[in-house]
Amino acid sequence: MRSINKGKEMDSNTIILSMTTWPPRYSTTASVMQEHIFQRKASGLEDKVHCVLVLSEEEACSTYSRENACKLMAAMDEMGVEVIIDKGNIRSHKKLIPTIEKYPNNPILVVDDDAIQRAAWLSTYVEDHAMYPDTIIYGQSQSRISVNDGIIHEERSMMPSSRAGKESIDLKPASGAAGTLFPAHTFKDERFYDRELFMKVSPTSDETWQYAFAMIEHPKFRCLSKCNMTTFAGANQECALFNTNRNLYDKIHNDIAKAVPDYLEALQRLL
Repeated sequence: MRSINKGKEMDSNTIILSMTTWPPRYSTTASVMQEHIFQRKASGLEDKVHCVLVLSEEEACSTYSRENACKLMAAMDEMGVEVIIDKGNIRSHKKLIPTIEKYPNNPILVVDDDAIQRAAWLSTYVEDHAMYPDTIIYGQSQSRISVNDGIIHEERSMMPSSRAGKESIDLKPASGAAGTLFPAHTFKDERFYDRELFMKVSPTSDETWQYAFAMIEHPKFRCLSKCNMTTFAGANQECALFNTNRNLYDKIHNDIAKAVPDYLEALQRLL
């Protein structure tokens, strides 16, 4: 893992805004990141929020995508955004894993590469985190988790199940909708960082992997107090992982529980 445009050293109070993308969305990622940079400047948060884009070395160096990857990195350079090049390809997991490995003592706000956020969205995250520094804060959830006879089930809805400013325990945050902020040291369990393990049992759902270990280690969730709804940035939706996962979520939850029995035990205890 290596970084480009690192900038100044971060203190532990700085929120790291972390985004990832991949070749089908390289052309629209810069415009999404630009919106975050605009909000950061408009709210005077330059010293409180540091923006990072994580790219897969395997994808960025591919003959077919190298030119667009270079254009994207040049755009990040102009914005002052740090680029982390992660070896291999851990797909959507690179939204959080490489960033938390580099900045283990900082809160990390993960965001998706296809959503334009409401005005004051970023400042709301900063304010809510200051008020609830030990709580996982998320923008939106469409997923309710339950357990029946030892089988984990995820019920999904088109409209958000979450309510602004309310605590929850059975709702899985949707980081792609309006972000999720993880306090520093949310994930201490070494299994969380086991790339071989999460690419085996949850290769296409970083959110489910994060929820599982949060329930094991840090089951404190609160929905963002406002600015929870987003608009699409015109990015390619045919490649969205929801299309892959829509009929697989139950399998992913239960595959994780087989590999990490603590997950099922935590759900049975807490739900």
